[in-house]
Amino acid sequence: MQHTRPITKLFLAGSLVVAPFTLAACGDDTAGPEEGVSAGDIQEDEGVDADAGLEADADTGLDAGAEAGLGYDGLYDSAFYEERNQYVGQEVTVSATVNEVFGPNSFSIAGTEETSVEPLLIVGADSANALEEGQVVQVTGTVQSGFTETGVEDELGIDLADDAFADFEDQQYIVADSVDTSVPTETE
Repeated sequence: MQHTRPITKLFLAGSLVVAPFTLAACGDDTAGPEEGVSAGDIQEDEGVDADAGLEADADTGLDAGAEAGLGYDGLYDSAFYEERNQYVGQEVTVSATVNEVFGPNSFSIAGTEETSVEPLLIVGADSANALEEGQVVQVTGTVQSGFTETGVEDELGIDLADDAFADFEDQQYIVADSVDTSVPTETE
């Protein structure tokens, strides 16, 4: 047994030498609030073409996020709207303007000024009451198809405002995991 003690001591000493470097990698968070930029600017900085809404791979023409199974990450614009069926069941991140707030768990977003896409329903967002029409948000969640008010209420265990969702029946919608309201507006 004495033969294993030097190995144990060597392993312990090596672990203690490596530990500070491992913890240093967890140091300062360089991500912070973006000041003086719009949702489109943020998407452009992340390598997403704001006009196309997708970062296309030169060889395949596919969205880089879709190749990795991550869905869409970009503006809620015609590029997303036209391909929305392919994102059903996938997690996506869309940046857009709040179109209408229906209640504490639901709101809709509007497309960018350059597009004429229909509003998209967002449900499950506990922060919806704190939102205002015209506010820029970044929504991350799962795209679902075939919206029905009672079906969503049963599935998510939430109470939606009655009769506010006729325009969204049987349409795609997003069940939000998070709603980032720190995205600045165009005028900031």
